[in-house]
Amino acid sequence: MQPYPRSVFDLFDGKRRYAVPLFQRQYVWNREEQWEPLWEDIQRKLFERLDNKNGPPHFLGAMVIDQKRFYGNQVPTQLVVDGQQRLATFQIFLAALRDVCADGQQQALADECQQYLLNRGIMDQPDIEQYKFWPTKWDRDQFKDVIDSRSRAEVRKRHPLVWRKYARKAEPLPIMIECYLYFYDQMQALLQDEEIRCSIEKKLQTLYEVLRGNLQVVTVELEGNDDPQVIFETLNARGQPLLPSDLLRNFIFWRASQNGEAQEQLYEKYWVPFDDDFWKTVEKQGRLFRPRCDLFLQHYLAFRRAEEVNIGHLYAEYKYWILTAKPFATVKDELEEMTQHREFFRRLIEPQPAEPLGRLAQVLKIFDIRTIYPLLLGLLDRSLPDKVLQDILIDLESYVVRRAICGLTTKNYNRLFLAILGKLPKAELTRATFRNILLGLQGDTSMWPRDEDFRGNWLREPIYDALGGSRVEYILQAIEGHMHSVKSEVITIDSSLTVEHILPQDWLEHWPLPGGHTGIPLWERYASSHEDTTDDRKADVEASHRRDRMLHTLGNLTLLTQALNGSVSNGPYAEKRPEILKQSALTLNRYFQDIPDWNEQRIEKRGEQLFEAARVIWPHGA
Repeated sequence: MQPYPRSVFDLFDGKRRYAVPLFQRQYVWNREEQWEPLWEDIQRKLFERLDNKNGPPHFLGAMVIDQKRFYGNQVPTQLVVDGQQRLATFQIFLAALRDVCADGQQQALADECQQYLLNRGIMDQPDIEQYKFWPTKWDRDQFKDVIDSRSRAEVRKRHPLVWRKYARKAEPLPIMIECYLYFYDQMQALLQDEEIRCSIEKKLQTLYEVLRGNLQVVTVELEGNDDPQVIFETLNARGQPLLPSDLLRNFIFWRASQNGEAQEQLYEKYWVPFDDDFWKTVEKQGRLFRPRCDLFLQHYLAFRRAEEVNIGHLYAEYKYWILTAKPFATVKDELEEMTQHREFFRRLIEPQPAEPLGRLAQVLKIFDIRTIYPLLLGLLDRSLPDKVLQDILIDLESYVVRRAICGLTTKNYNRLFLAILGKLPKAELTRATFRNILLGLQGDTSMWPRDEDFRGNWLREPIYDALGGSRVEYILQAIEGHMHSVKSEVITIDSSLTVEHILPQDWLEHWPLPGGHTGIPLWERYASSHEDTTDDRKADVEASHRRDRMLHTLGNLTLLTQALNGSVSNGPYAEKRPEILKQSALTLNRYFQDIPDWNEQRIEKRGEQLFEAARVIWPHGA
């Protein structure tokens, strides 16, 4: 066996093809587990290039290939022993890039991509050998459609959506078509992102350069005496891989030994705490589950470099930083700083709600936002006065909650919070300075929503649908806490709180529309044609749509210490109201004492009252 490092373009350069043996499985990679991480890796290298930063090449994995004999005019062919999923994805990505370039009027780049998709010249079987990658027979038709269509429009023409009968959901597209559409759409979104301040031509050229120079695979090429099946089984055997923290630990203490530092003493004092169960516990971050130790080291390195760090490449990134930046005079200095930040990180993982950092950490856990951790490590590193830190943390919570209520994306939070970290002044940091940084963020991907946008979404958007029960519960609990004045009794709630809809989700039977009409079931609304219905019917359809939207707004939601009986929960307001008042001592629910009926207008009015509390709890710096 001989290993060779290659770029994505090196894989497909020249006249060659990769054939997947008939017995191998079909293409199975998917968006969440493979396509999104690959796109994140590519984007990260693209941003490094745009920022004129030189990081280490990004390793995308290994593949094993076996040279097949060829004769006459046959195109040289290699059998794919291991790595066909990766090769197929690279080809689909290149096809999408080709079509995005063509649509962006960058035909020269499109033509460059094309040469890595199809062979040219004399061939024995041109209809087969023209393709540089040849999948199993079950995938060939969809793969050829991706390569041959030459545009997104043509791909969709060949694979239109087919709607299931009596359903609001289309049949799934072939998986390679889904893969093409995913990468095409991600690249188009990148080109339209106005916060990346360069031309479309520059973005596409840089993306091309990333594939050519910043992404690497290793091809292991078999030789005459190698048994492909034995090697395949060995590569796919279930072993216990080393964690990034294991590799990093070995690197740190090897350097301590080389420097003549007291290796064993350093290990006992600084690294042994990593061996306890707390740091071995696995946490979910994004799509993946990782030990807390690895997560800490990822966020710590991101803070120190003010750059994104892919946890799968943590060891290589850390090693590159240490050897090039030389940030520490000794390994002891390195471990001392790491230990300090390890304790900061523990306060984020085990939040104490009584302290300001604990409250924000709880919010970040509920809203599943971990990409802010490098920024928080940077703030804690500055030893700010307690009041300044507390106020900044309140503004960060406001930023997160307001954007969530307004339905704004969290997609670019990894880059955004690192950008904020980079904008922090080296001199004294005040709340006003930090607020000015947040206020300077523009566009849907980063802005801090003002009161008018916050209010509009608070009153009229189906927040429960968008955020889910646990996040809405936190929002309502925060309002409940705010509503307690100094004259109120201190109430301790031992049982857990649940979100309750006043106007229930199953409202059709007991909650007539204004005017006494019965609501229209959802399936009937979509089945109705506006051309063949009366004006009254159209009005009832619109009123039913509006009610469905309003029932998930915050004005229609409250907290109860226990679930109401199912029949009462869905029953009329006249029965439901006394049950709420009887079962709940919350300030939130005193509101209903003087409210004799409940409708869309009442929902909006209560939403206004809750909003007045929300704008104080989550203030805006303007």
